[in-house]
Amino acid sequence: MEYTHEIGEGKLNLYIHLETGILLLFLTMIVWTQTERANVPGFYSRNPRQQIVGLSIVFALLSLGFASLLYNVSPLLGIALAAGFTISLIHPANALCFFVLMLFLRPWEILTTQPLLLALPRLLAAVCFVSWLLYPGKSGKPTVRTSSALVLFTVYSVWLFLTTFRVPDVAAAQVDWFSTFFKSIIVLLLCVSFIESEKSVREFELTLVLSALALMGVGLYQFLSQRASSGRLESVGSFGDSNDLASLIIMSVPFALIPVFNKSTGLVRQIFGLIFSVFSVLVIWLTNSRGAFLALFVQILAFLALRSSRKSWRPMALLGGILGLGFFAALKAIPRAPEEMEASQESRITYWKAAVNMTLHNPIWGVGFDQYPDNYESYASGVKYEWGRRTAHSSWLLAFAESGLIGGLLYVLFFLAVVRTAWRNRQEWPAQFYALAGYGVAMTFLSHTYGIYIAVLSGLILASNSIKERAAYE
Repeated sequence: MEYTHEIGEGKLNLYIHLETGILLLFLTMIVWTQTERANVPGFYSRNPRQQIVGLSIVFALLSLGFASLLYNVSPLLGIALAAGFTISLIHPANALCFFVLMLFLRPWEILTTQPLLLALPRLLAAVCFVSWLLYPGKSGKPTVRTSSALVLFTVYSVWLFLTTFRVPDVAAAQVDWFSTFFKSIIVLLLCVSFIESEKSVREFELTLVLSALALMGVGLYQFLSQRASSGRLESVGSFGDSNDLASLIIMSVPFALIPVFNKSTGLVRQIFGLIFSVFSVLVIWLTNSRGAFLALFVQILAFLALRSSRKSWRPMALLGGILGLGFFAALKAIPRAPEEMEASQESRITYWKAAVNMTLHNPIWGVGFDQYPDNYESYASGVKYEWGRRTAHSSWLLAFAESGLIGGLLYVLFFLAVVRTAWRNRQEWPAQFYALAGYGVAMTFLSHTYGIYIAVLSGLILASNSIKERAAYE
């Protein structure tokens, strides 16, 4: 899905400026984190002056080249990108965060003919590799418990790839596997390998918050400027519709809000966390996403459950009841026509039934990777509203439909392994557990099986667990 088809040529530069602003904010955060790292003895090389001079030369050359290539678009964006690439060479975690941020901002989908922007994904992957070569000692190492989840994900990935041999067009399916799901594999492995300390954990969490902020800003501007025919705030670009945007917000809110309740958090970050959370609730409301409301409700309940002692179960039950009434009241207040809500609900049930039928008729291999849309009409029963190429609208059912019982079970076991890890570390990193709980609910109603969302969050949780276990043995 291209931006030019959605917003028109006249507003493309404004979208670029919005994303440039977020990129500058991100660079400020990275510099702050890097300053904290610099206080650790022995962080810099034996020749820090040479390192600074070398990085300055790299930044100057990249700024000159990028600014000239993006002169007709935004020279400031070129300079910001140059700064991002330069700071990525200082620490692998910086390179990872820059990579993930750009995967969410995706400026190459704003200007689809700009050569530099189109080359960014490969350049970002390359700078991650170079940073790892420069600082192999600053990379994380998976522990035994982390490795078990990685094994499950690896086996599932291999199994999913094998299903491509059973589809009508094997070559096209495998190209699609490499262009979509393979990115999730790379992101997961980079997270586990590059997030090596608590500072890197915090840096990565803030990266997710800023990514969500960027997409919320772009989506809100689009909503206010041209008012979608559906009356809903919609996402822009390849990340899809309103529900996709809402799921990213649900995943990111805990990383901004939970530090507010920590006494050691600075005032600036507390204020930012509160503003971000209020803005997030507003955007979620404008998306009219029922799954996001349910996910937010689950996150609040999880927060109350973890912060309440066993002796205070009655107040918690009362609060839970109040929240439940508020949740159903919010669903009733969603400004969507009853006919549209009914059609959406019935269509989703039809999608799920089709996924179940695909699994039952193809229990071993499923219908094959990315074959649900082509097989939807053949397995759908009682289609009333929507025909043609559709998706399962459930990450779990999609895994079973396209990779069979074995593939679906591997995917669920991997997720449960990550849930167990997040639960075990709920005291050290409670925001990660809340993020996974909320996103787990949201992805139940979305086809995010192969997207980078779950890879990003799972990689963060598994890397954090490795940090904790390594510290326990030192």
